[in-house]
Amino acid sequence: MNNAHFIIITYYFGTAELTGSRRWREMAQLLRAHGRVSVICADGAGEDCEGMEVLHLHDSNGPSQSGVFAGRPSSGGLIQYLRRVASSLLFWPDRQQGWARNAMQKLPSFILAEEKTFIITSGPIFSVHSEMARWVRKNSGKVRWVMDFRDLWTNEIAPGLQRRTPLFLTAFERSIEQNCHATADLVTTIGEGLARLLQNSFGSCPIVLYNGYLKKSSPVSLPSNGPVSIRYLGTIIPELRSPELLFKAASNLGLSPKQVCFEFWCNDTARIHYEASRVGVENLLKCHKAVTQKEAQKLSEEAGANIILNAIVSEADQVVTGKVFELIAAGRPIIAITGENSELRKILESCSVQSSVWSLKSACSALEAVVNKSLPSPTDRNHKYSRQRAVNILIEALAKL
Repeated sequence: MNNAHFIIITYYFGTAELTGSRRWREMAQLLRAHGRVSVICADGAGEDCEGMEVLHLHDSNGPSQSGVFAGRPSSGGLIQYLRRVASSLLFWPDRQQGWARNAMQKLPSFILAEEKTFIITSGPIFSVHSEMARWVRKNSGKVRWVMDFRDLWTNEIAPGLQRRTPLFLTAFERSIEQNCHATADLVTTIGEGLARLLQNSFGSCPIVLYNGYLKKSSPVSLPSNGPVSIRYLGTIIPELRSPELLFKAASNLGLSPKQVCFEFWCNDTARIHYEASRVGVENLLKCHKAVTQKEAQKLSEEAGANIILNAIVSEADQVVTGKVFELIAAGRPIIAITGENSELRKILESCSVQSSVWSLKSACSALEAVVNKSLPSPTDRNHKYSRQRAVNILIEALAKL
């Protein structure tokens, strides 16, 4: 693509240390092979951002920069509900709208007439999308706009994903989102299920750019003796699928601490202890304190198997957590607690992983394979889920605009 300039506008550009919010940070590195890259963000930059212009816009809310991994803090259902109501009413339409307007004011200084400019806006919060739609209408024909959905906006696929309370606010948001879909030159999202939902609701035709991996980890040799360590490093939220199916399976199989050890690094160890004790396998469980992101990655790479708890609620199986791609890159066996017909299960099976869990029977089968050390590691032979392939798909789509 000749004389191309990619301008990425995203609140969270991530850091080398953080595992979250790295979607466009890592894609930006690869886009440098196709043209000039500029970024407007509230956080980010570092050694791996060489060769691109990064503008940091301060935001009074302040993005999280923590390098310690422990998951988000857990709170009760009533507190979460009150926070949702307060956030919906006080920050209408969104708390990041002021930051997004500042980003739009800076945008003209990045645009050169002799370049073919592609603006990419990304994030779960819609302010940057709606502000970009407003800017494009005022500056028609100057740029091509890619609207990237990392998470859903008003397209709730389950009650647990309801974004606005009271509900009538969602109706106002939907009209704003519809306008964004109508204005964008290209819509991208992180999974086939979400792409279908957006197409059905708003008429756009999103292309899928998976939350893939930048590079694979080197194989790790594990000791042949001792219990197999089954690890979970992530956030526990109230409506997340539960690891209790695995605990029940361990109880049914009569597994001992000499055979298997469940290890959790998470924010809600009380829930994990309760679920394990309820089925009598707390002797198989270890919960640990917070570790750095670098150590968290190392722990995943050295696990006998890693657990993925998919979706926020069971009806939302088309949500594909980005964690799966990090674990595919780690090359260690994966046990995914997900739906029988979920997109996550299809992704894992395409990488030779046959250990998705949705019932007690499937959980027992997965644990037997782990204990017998017959659970295969994921293999993405054709690099279907790499960041490089996502960038190639994007470049092909942009060339057709």
